[in-house]
Amino acid sequence: MLVGKRGADATASLGVGEPQLKRRQVETGNCVVDCGAYRLLASCYGDKGMRKQMEDEHVIVPSLLPFQPALSPAYDFALFAVFDGHGGRQSAAFVKEAFPSELAAQLLLLQQEKENGSSSTVSAEKADATASAASAGGLTDREMKQVIYGACRKVDARIATEIPSCRDGCTAVVALFHGQQVYVACLGDSAAYLARRKDRTLHCIPLTEVHRHWVIEEKERIARMGGTIENGRVNGSLEVTRSFGDIS
Repeated sequence: MLVGKRGADATASLGVGEPQLKRRQVETGNCVVDCGAYRLLASCYGDKGMRKQMEDEHVIVPSLLPFQPALSPAYDFALFAVFDGHGGRQSAAFVKEAFPSELAAQLLLLQQEKENGSSSTVSAEKADATASAASAGGLTDREMKQVIYGACRKVDARIATEIPSCRDGCTAVVALFHGQQVYVACLGDSAAYLARRKDRTLHCIPLTEVHRHWVIEEKERIARMGGTIENGRVNGSLEVTRSFGDIS
């Protein structure tokens, strides 16, 4: 389950492999995604709580091929994501539209570099890759991290240039499926959980770590970048240490 939450006011969640939820505020119903050897059942639920408008968005993309038809099937993924907005909904709405295409573009770029053998980065990755590194269609974990990181950087830069008046932001949690491989990434305090049934009870296993001011690594990173923590907030303003948008 992918969860984006901002206190008790609003929440959005996207379940993969669970039955349809009953409460109806913002809900897609069930969506079956064919992943070849198996099928995924996905559903989304969102509740704006006391807020005037729903600030959260989600995406369920069975395939990235419509965004980049030149992608090889080995580089194609099913994408599930929740974008948890704060301070408004512009950033979340923009990221919802931009992230799938930017992710597909990064995958196509990597595909072309590996096919042409012209990337020194790819060569270095091959040299550093270990036998235990997981792969999807020949992709290493390190390559997938670079793909996701590149897509996030592109989307964030586009917010600044395409909607410069935007002052809100959003966190994100993303899950990518390809064959037997699953990649999970998060930004801010949005989270992913693996629900495992044992003794007739569902146990939640966290798959992500939050980016908040009390995490030592995040606190040190903020200090290196010249920021401060004031009253439990980054520069006295933001609760999370990483997000899309939040241009000031």
